[in-house]
Amino acid sequence: MDSFRQESFVDAGLLGVLSLSLDQQMKCDTLYSLLAAQVMASNNVPDVGDFPQWHSRFVEALERCGWTLRREQDLNPVFDQPSTVTLQNVFAQALTGEGLREPCELALEALDAFARLSTDSPSAVRFRERSFSRRVVKVGNGKEAQRFTVHWLLAVSARQACIDLFHLEFETTQYVDGQFLQQAFVPSSFTSPVLVKHHAFEMAARAFARSRAQIVAFVQGHQMMPIKPGIGLTPASLACDAVMAPDNLSPR
Repeated sequence: MDSFRQESFVDAGLLGVLSLSLDQQMKCDTLYSLLAAQVMASNNVPDVGDFPQWHSRFVEALERCGWTLRREQDLNPVFDQPSTVTLQNVFAQALTGEGLREPCELALEALDAFARLSTDSPSAVRFRERSFSRRVVKVGNGKEAQRFTVHWLLAVSARQACIDLFHLEFETTQYVDGQFLQQAFVPSSFTSPVLVKHHAFEMAARAFARSRAQIVAFVQGHQMMPIKPGIGLTPASLACDAVMAPDNLSPR
């Protein structure tokens, strides 16, 4: 029987991964924050193809929700001439050696569980809404060709009151469809370097406490969908009276 260290949730273009070591209140506060940031970013940038701008708005929104940006860096995955790479390979290469071992392990576990889902499962369908796009370019002699861009956010909470946010993006000439999480990509098909941006956030307890009621009200009626297996947060446990942490964020 598999032993899981995380539970994960999806929204359009966003995969949220929570360590099972977090207490229930912190899990729910983190999910509320991610939901609010996702909705605010989508309201400001409705164009699914403008993902870099959407990502910037997401970061700004998370700060507005009471999370302090502690670190920002570009991670550069390097591939030693493999014939193909998967998204798991991309993250494993990007996070190696950056003091991100625990977030990396949780992320890879979540990605593996997600890749096992059928492409028509509700969670997979929800995730694909902002996870890739396509465009048509001129390639000479009046011909056109398609370019596919994979772009999504991975938010990992491996410790209390911390979120590591990773923005993945790359463009490829290879056809991309709903099975891209299981897809093997040929590195020579990439039209630009694989981009992985890392933002490390820490909850500002007092700022979050001041924003708590507004965050809960803002995301009412919207939930991230759980990926199975995992213990999951039930709709009942997401009732705001039951999940929002006390102002001092101390364990019960």
